[in-house]
Amino acid sequence: MAATTNAIADGCDTNSATARLSYQGCPLCGQLLSFSLSGDALFSDGTQQCSATTDGQGEATVFFTDTRAETVLITCNYYQTQSRESVSFDNNPLADINLSGAVLQNNAPADGISRNAMRYRVYQAAGSAPVPGIALAFSVGGGAMLIPPTGPWVTDDNGLYDLHVTNGTPGQVLINAQVPSVPGANNNTFLNFTPAAVYSLTSNTIRNYQPVGGLSNAIVFSLDRSGAPAANERMSFTATPPTATIMAANATDQAGQLLVDILSPQAGEVEITAVVDSQPGLQPVHVIVTFTEPAQRYFIANTVIRDDTPAAEPIGNIVLFTVYSLADSTIQPGIVLDFSTTTLGTSRPLPITGTTGPDGSVSVRVLASDAGTVRLTATIRTEPATTSNVDTTFI
Repeated sequence: MAATTNAIADGCDTNSATARLSYQGCPLCGQLLSFSLSGDALFSDGTQQCSATTDGQGEATVFFTDTRAETVLITCNYYQTQSRESVSFDNNPLADINLSGAVLQNNAPADGISRNAMRYRVYQAAGSAPVPGIALAFSVGGGAMLIPPTGPWVTDDNGLYDLHVTNGTPGQVLINAQVPSVPGANNNTFLNFTPAAVYSLTSNTIRNYQPVGGLSNAIVFSLDRSGAPAANERMSFTATPPTATIMAANATDQAGQLLVDILSPQAGEVEITAVVDSQPGLQPVHVIVTFTEPAQRYFIANTVIRDDTPAAEPIGNIVLFTVYSLADSTIQPGIVLDFSTTTLGTSRPLPITGTTGPDGSVSVRVLASDAGTVRLTATIRTEPATTSNVDTTFI
């Protein structure tokens, strides 16, 4: 049997022993050999006794380590035949290093997202010089989760490593840190997770069933944090169908409220979904508002001011449109009208959009390239169903 020696007694580095079994100079293959160790040395499986089967050369090799500098005896047995070798383990050059831990963040909410944090430092016991590039091992109790959850966890150039911890359950958790290659270099620290704030999001529809083109529908969302108004919390909103327009601030006010105005280009239901950006676990709130068909509040009268003008000349026919209230027939200034023409030839209104003046009226000129009849249509922009048609003639 031959063995290597002078491995480092760090619990990781190994010596090895190779036994060769032969009979009359011929190797014996497939034979079971037993090995044993003295002192504190252990085989790779963590025991002081193991067995191995010889290979095609009649050889079997075992590996063993130690955590104490010493000389040990390895013995190989095959029935009544026995062989021994002395093997040394040398002092661990890292045995004189220490591990300390400093709390960077404590008392994080137990919401499964917020983090507590530790900073670990590995350093030489003599002189406190940092030990870079050394592997650490961590464990945590209480259902908490390490971030990152698995290694390698290795110190940086300054011998430092920052570890984060989250938990979904309030209470204390114990963080155990070790330097696996240095028995005795460890640190135990308790961190605390406080009860997470309980958020509640509610809605109140303050304006609904508005006609298309009229006022907006409106919803007030109220956000509470553990029973108190949650101010300055960012919220996001989506509309279904997406053709609806949402107008809202980015965050709740001091009362924990946020007003949302909704406009829609078409009649029907619009679903508004509200979420609190900082609370992905909080269920979204869905509110449905309804837009009705446009309500008619006005009517349009028309007066032909000039007609029968020559075609293809810049003179044009002129029509005066006047908007009145359906309720009391009063003139309505400041109403936006859109104008369009319908003809077999080429024609156009000037302007294509106009706003009624103090007398409730707006004048429109019609140009045409061909002789014939041109229909001019005026439409109230906020009431698409309210129109006025007038035919003019070009000669």
